[in-house]
Amino acid sequence: MKTLAKIAAFAAAAMFLAPAAHADMYQDRLNELRTKFKASDTNKDGKLTQQEAKDGGMTRIAANFSRIDTDKDGFVTLAQLESQMAARFK
Repeated sequence: MKTLAKIAAFAAAAMFLAPAAHADMYQDRLNELRTKFKASDTNKDGKLTQQEAKDGGMTRIAANFSRIDTDKDGFVTLAQLESQMAARFK
C-alpha cells in the first residue's frame, strides 16, 4: 500500500511540474534559436538566406527552408522561425 501511495504522489508531482519543465525547455530552445540566428545572419540584415543557414550550421533550417519560407521571398526571418518552433511546442 505504501508503494501505491508513493507512485500516486510521484505521478501528481510529475503532472504539476511537467508544464513548467515544458515551458523551460521551450524558452531554452528559443534562446538557442535566437543566438544561432544572430550568428548565422552574416550580413546583419535580420534575415537568413538558405546559404547563411547552411554556413551557420543551421542544418534543419537549411533542409526545411522552403517550408519555413512561408511567403516565398527567398529568406526566412526570426519571426518565421519562432512561429515554426511555437507550432512544434504546442
